[in-house]
Parts: sequence; C-alpha cells; structure tokens
Amino acid sequence: MATIFRVSACRGDPSARPGESLIVTISGELDIATVPGFAARFDEFLASGLPHIVIDVSKLTFIDVAGFRALTVLRDQAEQQLVAFRLSGASAQMRRLMWIIGSAREFRSSDRTAEVVAEEEA
Repeated sequence: MATIFRVSACRGDPSARPGESLIVTISGELDIATVPGFAARFDEFLASGLPHIVIDVSKLTFIDVAGFRALTVLRDQAEQQLVAFRLSGASAQMRRLMWIIGSAREFRSSDRTAEVVAEEEA
C-alpha cells in the first residue's frame, strides 16, 4: 500500500486564526520502508513557522517500531524548537501498542484532529 503524506496549514474551528496549526495526515503505512520519505519532510514541517504540529494518524493502516521512532524523533525536534506536537486520531490498537511499548505518556494525543487544533490554538 502506498503511503501518502498530506500537509496543510489550517484552522481547527471558525474562531481560530488561519494557519495556526500544521496538520500532517498520514495515510497508509508508516514502517521501515516508508519512514525515510516521512523523515525527509521533518525540516519542511518544522520550517513552517507554525506554533503547533498535529500528526493525524486516523488513516494510518499500519505502524511498526520504525514508524513510532520517526514520530518520536519529530516530536523531540519540535519540542527543541518550542513547537507543540500532538497526535490525532490514534486507533484503540495504536493507543494500546503505545501503552505496551511505553510511549503513551510521551505523546499528547486526541481522538479527533479538530479537538487537538482547537486545544492548541486556545
């Protein structure tokens, strides 16, 4: 399955200012084969100048340890640049896996992207 990275600067609700959050939607698989393409875009995400990055994983069909590592690296780089980082749309299976591998506490997450964007921009 092809992995698609859709990136947009958008607002979470009508009262938010345009462009406050960078929304990165990952569709397909984030694994050892697709991580290099995702990681190659880290600088683009961080250079956006936006104060919040939201990674929407609701369309993610598979993630392996390499995928979790890539998300961790992006989160760490964002935090170093004082950019808020959140996951959105993690399935129950993904949240359980995050809990099992001990990364659940490391990521702020929500079930819906609009909620995350509204919280970050408030």
